[in-house]
Amino acid sequence: MENTIFETDAEHDLSINELRRMCLIYAQQNFQGKSFTNKDTGRVIQVSHQGLGEWKMKSKTREQILSIKILDKLLENSLFDHNAQDEKGRFDIEVFSYLKLLCVINSNPYQAIITVKRSKLYGDKYYHHYLENIKIEPYSGTAPTLSG
Repeated sequence: MENTIFETDAEHDLSINELRRMCLIYAQQNFQGKSFTNKDTGRVIQVSHQGLGEWKMKSKTREQILSIKILDKLLENSLFDHNAQDEKGRFDIEVFSYLKLLCVINSNPYQAIITVKRSKLYGDKYYHHYLENIKIEPYSGTAPTLSG
């Protein structure tokens, strides 16, 4: 799966703050100031310093921190889920769009939830993303049989 990432041995030895700092630098060098076209919506999503700052502030787990390294894949391949109005009623924000994509980080499956902010002045910008755990239900019961 192209939306897969594993922590390297060097990353594993870092504290969570060191890992966050290293991944922020990676994101700034590889994504900040660039735009990515979402295949599902056709929308061009810009990555700004502000979006990366939101991600940094909200990232608390190693998997969440590492997920920034596949931000390009998340933005390009995620599927539209829904729109929501700005709860704060800011005049310059048209809508928040939520996109979803399955990903695997350190062998654990997650649903990445990507938030894109559409501004009247700046268009679509990456706002932040987070990971939801996916529960893998154990197989129960017997295999289906074919009758006839």
